[in-house]
Amino acid sequence: MTDPVHDAQQPAVEPETPAAQPPPEFDVYTPVFAPQQPEPAPVAQVAPPKPRKTGVIVLTVLVVLLFGAAGTCGVLLVQEKDHTAGLSRQIEGKDREIADLTRKVKESKEDAIRAADLQKLAEAAQKKAEAEAASSQKCRDAARALRAAAIAGDEASGLPAAKDVFANC
Repeated sequence: MTDPVHDAQQPAVEPETPAAQPPPEFDVYTPVFAPQQPEPAPVAQVAPPKPRKTGVIVLTVLVVLLFGAAGTCGVLLVQEKDHTAGLSRQIEGKDREIADLTRKVKESKEDAIRAADLQKLAEAAQKKAEAEAASSQKCRDAARALRAAAIAGDEASGLPAAKDVFANC
């Protein structure tokens, strides 16, 4: 707003007065104000908001978690490979033991079969020897009887004893 007294370029505006009133003695300065438009309430100047970095933060957290998960998976993979290699070595050792034991079982079965065959042969030989012993016993008895008759000089008992010796021996 300007003051007409101090502002030389702007002429003083006189207020309109009704015709019935006498003019005042003194000119009183009453500024005429234009009808005022209601001005909006002054808005406090707020600094523009700082750009938010939540996307960058979330992405960074996800990348860190991804690297952590990848590292964990890598460590687990290496451990499982080592474990698998150890188990493979154990399996190979057990397979060798099984092959050795299987070979020993076959050898044992063959040995048992041979032993059974030898036992049968021994039993047959024993039976044969017993049979021969029984027949040789008759021969011995006949030979003893012949010798006893010869020592005694008995021809009557020596002749049947000699026949028994020829028949049994």
